[in-house]
Amino acid sequence: MKISEIKLIQTYLTKSHFYTHEINGKLDSDTNTAINKALTSVSSELPHDWSNWSSKRKSVAYLQWLSHDNDIDAGGIDGLYGPQTESASHALKILTAGGAVARDFADIITLRENPYNFPVEEDSSLNDFYGEPCSARLVKVSCPWKLRLDWDLKTTTNTISIHEKLSDSLAKILNDAYQIYGHEGIKKYGLDRYGGSYNCRKKRGSSSSWSTHAWGISVDWIPSKNKLKWRSDKASLANPDLDDWWELWEKEGWVSLGRSEDRDWMHVQAAKR
Repeated sequence: MKISEIKLIQTYLTKSHFYTHEINGKLDSDTNTAINKALTSVSSELPHDWSNWSSKRKSVAYLQWLSHDNDIDAGGIDGLYGPQTESASHALKILTAGGAVARDFADIITLRENPYNFPVEEDSSLNDFYGEPCSARLVKVSCPWKLRLDWDLKTTTNTISIHEKLSDSLAKILNDAYQIYGHEGIKKYGLDRYGGSYNCRKKRGSSSSWSTHAWGISVDWIPSKNKLKWRSDKASLANPDLDDWWELWEKEGWVSLGRSEDRDWMHVQAAKR
């Protein structure tokens, strides 16, 4: 089991008053004793021979029971750690941290608006609409809240550099977002953690295709919690509480790769897919 899963178990054991020691991620004697007490209290829901299992197997069984108790399907309570238990554990972590289980990607509905006739993401179309990559005329758009660089939270900025054609649209989105979420909401959901905008570079893994960042038409948010290959069950920006955030972008014609393709949830761009 992962250290984070043992900490999760210890957290629930503490809430249930079976455990009064440090939450340290160690499957030590104190933790094992507490797990035994917890499983004994729900023994009617367990296989008849559970008490003969090893301490490790009992810990997995308790994790499975916790998942079921929170309406998360972990399969049978057999104390055997496999893909379904791992998936259930991840969902339980999200539930514990945020108060809700992640939605299935299929349940996410995006808006397909394009009031400014943004082009499709093809070099020729982007060149016609925005000019050549790495030669964009950039303007600085003020953000209503202080932005912290996600990789260096002590470094802050109050502006985002963006293509001049997008300045009014970006300003509207940011101001409307602040009206909806306010200072506390911005901090709560990490919307003050900025990942950058203009960057004269090629796409990751490509030597020929330009990134939309090279035109100054993309913005990245919270990269550390929305990595390139993370899906909606893990990316922080897939939180249902942020539907309003994304709809502000979509009403202006921007595209979230997370909301449209379930990848790269940090990235939003003014180019259609």
